Amino acid sequence: MTGPHHTAKVWTVAGQAHEIKQLLKGPTRAQPQSALLCISRDEAASLLGVPALSTREAVELAACALRARVCQAVVITGDEAEDYAHTVQASGWLRSPGGNAAGGAAVFAASADYALARGFVAIEAVVLASMARTDCLGQGGLQARPDFARHIANLPHFSLPQATAVSGFAALSDPDLGLYAVVDSAAWVERVVAAGVRTVQLRIKDAELPEQGNFVRQEIRRAIAAATPASAQLFINDHWQLAIEEGAYGVHLGQEDLHIADLAAIRQAGLRLGISTHAYWEVCRAWALRPSYIACGPIHPTQAKAMPWIPQGNNNLAYWCALLPTPVVGIAGMDVPRTEQAASAGAAGVAVISAITAAASPEAAIAQLQEAVRRGRASPPVTAPLFPKPTLSPTP
Repeated sequence: MTGPHHTAKVWTVAGQAHEIKQLLKGPTRAQPQSALLCISRDEAASLLGVPALSTREAVELAACALRARVCQAVVITGDEAEDYAHTVQASGWLRSPGGNAAGGAAVFAASADYALARGFVAIEAVVLASMARTDCLGQGGLQARPDFARHIANLPHFSLPQATAVSGFAALSDPDLGLYAVVDSAAWVERVVAAGVRTVQLRIKDAELPEQGNFVRQEIRRAIAAATPASAQLFINDHWQLAIEEGAYGVHLGQEDLHIADLAAIRQAGLRLGISTHAYWEVCRAWALRPSYIACGPIHPTQAKAMPWIPQGNNNLAYWCALLPTPVVGIAGMDVPRTEQAASAGAAGVAVISAITAAASPEAAIAQLQEAVRRGRASPPVTAPLFPKPTLSPTP
């Protein structure tokens, strides 16, 4: 990954040894540099004057110390182990599917530097750098291929805050998800299924109190009763315990829910799993779990909920569809024209909320949206870019 000359946004021991040492000697309240520090385990241990970083805990503590004193984002790389990233956006372990062979430090740093210059935030720059290094070493060359970011074998796994060995959920009965209605009641599930929708999500928000449990259970039970005879694929948002107990078809989880849900129980029960993603590192986290599908968004601006993400557009959707060998759902801001565009970008499903539930005639809207999916799939496909555009603005 190369590009025009720019001020270095990545620090390395080879390039900034003096500056790093001075910052480590300075007061603890010194302002860390707004850069990404790429450093090996041995280099980190030497600079901090600690024994070899032979455990995960030691690596994490070293990254925390370096981020507090040197740079606002840190990645400690390992030769035969995983890399650990500690950034404003997210922190965790990245593991390349084939492991990290020794070498590739220069490619990693240069690729991260260029990604930052293109507007990616630190954790996404680390993901791209990991992909470039994996591609370079896998090809036995000195640099990554121009399309390295389009190869799923290069995409690293990104850990959850709580480690899990769970991976691999049941496949969809029908991977052609088509029009995917997201509704907030069993009555709406009944209505959209009767109108011909065969992928539905029951999304009951703000119902977490214990006294609301029976209401949610009854809604889930009623929704299952409507979806099952029609062979509709029904996903329950968030309420995974009740979904298991009631024998639901599937569960949909947001990134925040992945931290608390019992993923092993969901898989053991045979439920399908869909996961929301908004950025590179979230896609890496989802892909490590091998869910039944991955939702990517927001593709367009949405009023459904406040989010910090930059709307991704159809080019990013086409990128995720080309990269991921699993059904991809495009979500947010979908209407009839945008649904057609999402289908032409390769989306297996197009998630729609207000274009159905706020329509004067939801049944007529469903028919129009389903026709838009058919038109999109019959139209020339959107050409996927080599890289997506950034999905989160860098912090000042």
